[in-house]
Amino acid sequence: MKITTNYTLTPDEALRGTRAFKRLWYGISVASGALLILMGKVTFLASQGGHRLGIFMAFNGLLFLVLPEAVLRWARLRRGSEAYPPTEVTLDDEGLTLRTESSEGGLPWTAFSSIQRHTGFWFFRISRSQAVIVPERAMDDASSTELTSFLRERKLLKA
Repeated sequence: MKITTNYTLTPDEALRGTRAFKRLWYGISVASGALLILMGKVTFLASQGGHRLGIFMAFNGLLFLVLPEAVLRWARLRRGSEAYPPTEVTLDDEGLTLRTESSEGGLPWTAFSSIQRHTGFWFFRISRSQAVIVPERAMDDASSTELTSFLRERKLLKA
């Protein structure tokens, strides 16, 4: 197998891809925030005169609720629209290689803890917090099919 493709990640794609990559932790934070807000409201209504704990809980719940999205959006604004250079990805029998104008690097297939296709992206997960994110639009249907069968043969593709 040898697939070479070029793409430029847009800021919106980077935001969507990161959100999808971190979806479990993102969801846990949002659910925890909603629960804390609810608990704060109940505490506020149930307390007689001492509303500080209810307000404190609701405020912290609000932070848990909005902080993940705020951090992702702030990072996108900080990077700017020119943050993502044109990238060439080569997928072959040995592994994955990324090339930009200023850098080049590769990883063997054994370096990835899991590989999955989800919400319009290929996620080549290195660790819980690191992944190479490639938009599906970067590959044509034939290349995607070839990559899927290659990864399934080697039991690398997470369903």
